[in-house]
Amino acid sequence: MPHGTPSFNRMSLFCETTGERKYLNRSERKRFYEAVALLPDLKDQTFVLMIYWTGCRPSEALGLSAMNIDLDDAMVIIRSLKKRDHLKSRHFRMAPVPREFVAFLDAVHGISAAQHRGDGGASVALWNFSRTTGWRRVRQVMQEAEISGAKCSAKGLRHSFGVLAALNGIPQSRIQYWLGHSNLETTAIYIDLAIAEDRQLARQMWIH
Repeated sequence: MPHGTPSFNRMSLFCETTGERKYLNRSERKRFYEAVALLPDLKDQTFVLMIYWTGCRPSEALGLSAMNIDLDDAMVIIRSLKKRDHLKSRHFRMAPVPREFVAFLDAVHGISAAQHRGDGGASVALWNFSRTTGWRRVRQVMQEAEISGAKCSAKGLRHSFGVLAALNGIPQSRIQYWLGHSNLETTAIYIDLAIAEDRQLARQMWIH
């Protein structure tokens, strides 16, 4: 590496010492989604599902208000919190979500009513608990879904979003944008994993 060139430590989807996965696979994501309904508070459910469907960070979810929900186009406008320099706290990204989820958000939080009242209610945060409580809610669903280990966290859910997007052929640039990555190399870990899993799928065709 040339002198003066900054080094980049690419994060990994596996534990350095044990090789344990840090992301949920398809079946674990399915179990997680089904377990969300076990949370008694509907607002807790919408919080956890926001991370599930967008891959956003818990702190980014907690910054969302009714004005950040596009009901017509089923999009969520997220403030990216890890941008640096002139983009810090001023960079927004749009993440598509299922229309069923948008309808659920509207029913639970009164998104449409808040947007049309014109009394400032649309700028009120959708969730009024702390990041610690948010992490706890995600872990609660993980435990209900019998998911444990290094992947039992909000980060594990975020990683699973990136992995699933890559496995479904979403372009790397779109994954980078949806997850709010500053560096394309960060997003590359999901593309690399998708290539590895493609090999595993192909190997099944090679067995005679």
